[in-house]
Amino acid sequence: MPNVRIRGISSTAITFLLVSKGFRVVQASDVIRERLGIPFDKTPAEVTVKDSSEPSTLVVLGKRGAVEGVVEALVSELEDVVVWWGRPGLHTVVKARVSRVENGRCILELPGGVEGVLEACDSRENNFLVVTVVKPSFRKGERAIVSRELRVDGNYVSLIKGGGRIEFSEFIRDQARRAELSALAVSKLMGSGIGVRFRSNSQYAELHEIAAEIDSLLRRLREIDARGKTEGSINVIHEGESIALVYLASPAKMRLDELRSRVSPTALGHHQLKYMGLGELVDFAEYLLANRAISREGAGLLLSYVLNSCVGREFVFNQRKLDGGVVKLTPGILEEVHVDQGSVKAVFKRVLRSSGVYDGLGVEKKPGDVDYMVVETGSWVISHNYFRGGTYIGSYVNVNTPPDIGKGVVEYMDLEVDIIVKPGGIVEVVDLDKLEEASRSKLINEKLFNKALQTVESVKNDPMAHVYNPRSNQEK
Repeated sequence: MPNVRIRGISSTAITFLLVSKGFRVVQASDVIRERLGIPFDKTPAEVTVKDSSEPSTLVVLGKRGAVEGVVEALVSELEDVVVWWGRPGLHTVVKARVSRVENGRCILELPGGVEGVLEACDSRENNFLVVTVVKPSFRKGERAIVSRELRVDGNYVSLIKGGGRIEFSEFIRDQARRAELSALAVSKLMGSGIGVRFRSNSQYAELHEIAAEIDSLLRRLREIDARGKTEGSINVIHEGESIALVYLASPAKMRLDELRSRVSPTALGHHQLKYMGLGELVDFAEYLLANRAISREGAGLLLSYVLNSCVGREFVFNQRKLDGGVVKLTPGILEEVHVDQGSVKAVFKRVLRSSGVYDGLGVEKKPGDVDYMVVETGSWVISHNYFRGGTYIGSYVNVNTPPDIGKGVVEYMDLEVDIIVKPGGIVEVVDLDKLEEASRSKLINEKLFNKALQTVESVKNDPMAHVYNPRSNQEK
């Protein structure tokens, strides 16, 4: 089992998960060690799990093989996740061919059929360049970002040819330690034109261990440089690190809540609300929970409290796509909030701004049409109910992962397939082929695929249960 370092919002739950599966968790924070009763271990991490800049998404990064094992453990335990793998791996050094030049940028053909972009490039078409992948491609059609600065990573440091800078991981905060590491870098690399980045593992290592690794990486860098000059085709010269993005759907966050609750007081919806930017509110509720001032069920009323305070306010809707894109729907005003046995249902009124055609309904869309959008926590559908001048046009039932709702924002992962409900209860399933393709291409796992199919059948069997009519609702 590889050594794993864990950081971020879900660190307590994921540490508990991986420890229970036999992984060795290293460099854990004081809080995590206290909660789980594990000793401090300064062994270098082979894999790091941390939050991504993308909402509700983890980064798993590290040595090849080790990353795959950690991702497999997360998928098997959490199930409701979507995984995107970076290609080529982070800091992989490749021989690439310039396929064309666009506005001073070279578009490169990388190994595996991936396109790369090199900024400020003065090379010509069909030339070969040796480059380092600084941002892999994670989705179909996405270009990797590359650099001419060759880079090799070790446990403690990364060496960068052409940089000449001394940099530090954000986790190395001790200024005395930074001074020691800087002195070592100067003694080893002065005048070489090679820069160094001290990785977080270096804050605990002996200086002689770091020095030995710098010597080893210098030899490796020379080998890469020499091979790059002789390699005559598109090829990988040096394998970098494996990297994966793991999107956590709402049920996966609920599973993390359950795991965290075994070692620390945890409010219902902890991870959903934390990832939606409501961390301070969650921390306060859990402070009360730890001191027995409220029950766990009471702490579970956080979302309904937030939404009731937002009635009449505008919300944005982020529809995440399996290919990694995000569709931002027309914003809407929160009109109603209903709470029933822990589930929260919200109704939003969206006034449409553009013209066109309603997909599947075959009806013209006009500015001023109204969509009553019904969003419910725990539900695998979101229904869009279209009206024009009070006349019902039809409904579009989107199949998706259960939504995450925060203050002014709703987010969910679209599972491609949808159900159309026309006036009179006529039902039609659309885009089933897109769901099937997502399953074939391994964008979603078998569990998510089967859940989407089951949801389609459930809506087909009772379509009117998903149709919202504001007039009949007011009469109730």
